[in-house]
Amino acid sequence: MKLLHFLPVFGLAVTLVVPSVAILSKSRDLQAQTPYVRYESVNYPQRYIRHRNYLGYIEPINTGLDELDSSFRITPGLANANCISLESRNFPNYFLRHRNYRIILSANENNDLFRQDATFCPRNGLNSQGGVSFESNNYPGHYIRHRNFELWLDKFSGFTESTIFRNDATFIQRDVP
Repeated sequence: MKLLHFLPVFGLAVTLVVPSVAILSKSRDLQAQTPYVRYESVNYPQRYIRHRNYLGYIEPINTGLDELDSSFRITPGLANANCISLESRNFPNYFLRHRNYRIILSANENNDLFRQDATFCPRNGLNSQGGVSFESNNYPGHYIRHRNFELWLDKFSGFTESTIFRNDATFIQRDVP
């Protein structure tokens, strides 16, 4: 840090604190190293959780926009620090959440309902073959799953639930370069 002193102007002495180039550079490096992830469907390989027109889908990645729309920062859960929230890479402060059971991308509304709807608790993949499943924080027993390639929040009824549901609700985390 440097302190820069200026002569009094209109009777005021001014001192500015200017961060050194090394500190600014380190800050930029940390921002550049922020980890992003994407989630691949276990039963539809090469299809990833993504947002398109503010709605959640699983789709293949074919373009740069697809890459951005399928990249998320894992943050501590907005309503429960033991869970997570998924912040969009290309729309900062927008999170995946459920509304009327549909998974959507929405700006942080900074209210309790939003925080609850945007918080998911990672669980061992429901298909019992690895991966991760996302249980709703405010609708226990409801998981993110895909139906017809759209993302929904659906109730998991347990042991009797179909293999299809278990696979539809299980994803593999992939790091994003």
